[in-house]
Amino acid sequence: MTMSLEQFQSALARPDLRGGLALPLSDAEAELVAADPASVQSWYGYWLSLQPVAPAPEAPVAPGPPTGPASFDAPPPPQYTAQQSVPASDTAQPTVPLAGPASVDPAFATTAAYPETGYPGTGHPGAGYPGGEHAGASYPGAAQFAGAPGLAAPARKNVGLWVTLSVLGALLLIIAIVVVTAFATARTWTKVDVPEQPETFHSETYETGRFDVTMDAVNPCFVNQDWTDCTNLLLASYTAACVGVELTEDATALCTEYNNAILEMQAQDTPGSYVATLGTYGNLSRTPETDVRQVSNEDYRPAETHEAVCYLGFLGECE
Repeated sequence: MTMSLEQFQSALARPDLRGGLALPLSDAEAELVAADPASVQSWYGYWLSLQPVAPAPEAPVAPGPPTGPASFDAPPPPQYTAQQSVPASDTAQPTVPLAGPASVDPAFATTAAYPETGYPGTGHPGAGYPGGEHAGASYPGAAQFAGAPGLAAPARKNVGLWVTLSVLGALLLIIAIVVVTAFATARTWTKVDVPEQPETFHSETYETGRFDVTMDAVNPCFVNQDWTDCTNLLLASYTAACVGVELTEDATALCTEYNNAILEMQAQDTPGSYVATLGTYGNLSRTPETDVRQVSNEDYRPAETHEAVCYLGFLGECE
């Protein structure tokens, strides 16, 4: 009794049923064949070629012609001039599910050689299918897996793509570490773009608000002048030079001495007195006191700066 393709594939995948197939396949090869439908189909055809061919069922014998007188009570049986065809359902071999080692047909246990190159079991030892336009072509799957027809080779991994992605990932990681380190260790400092321009000064003469008083050698009085008139001339000179203004130290001393002389003359004044001789006091005059000071030229300019950043000691604006 022949098993179906599905039962054959199931038997390949089960170690307890695989031995009954008597195929020259290791466990690993059998599992690879069972996982590939094309390989299963090829090995299934090879396995069928190893099974003994069951004799064709005999055709039923046609009944002979009736004997005796003809009877018209019923129509005569049909006469067969040719062998009656047998329904396909009578010749088809039923399939039985393969439940375990006990259900394997003894014919499955026959030992067969590894499938030869070409079409197995045809008597054509040469490679390829016998005759026709496919002569010389290997049977399905022969070039895909040594010893397993129709088994596709496993897909090769794209190693180059993974290597490229790994290199790019490593580069991105290194760049990220460098950037984080650069910002974490960045140094900020003030960079001078234009230096500061100091302020300059010039000398300037100015009046202090005080006055200097000087006395010349010309006496305002004359000989034989009335004593009172001479005293009044000295008093007028004193008033014009020393009164109502701020005097310097030297001017204050001179005016004080000059005023004392006037007071002394007033004390000596008597009616009819006159000037006999001229003294040493002359006319007083005053001038504003001046001094020299430093005046700014208004040319100060502050320095022009900006905040500079230095990364890793050599990137950016480093000193």
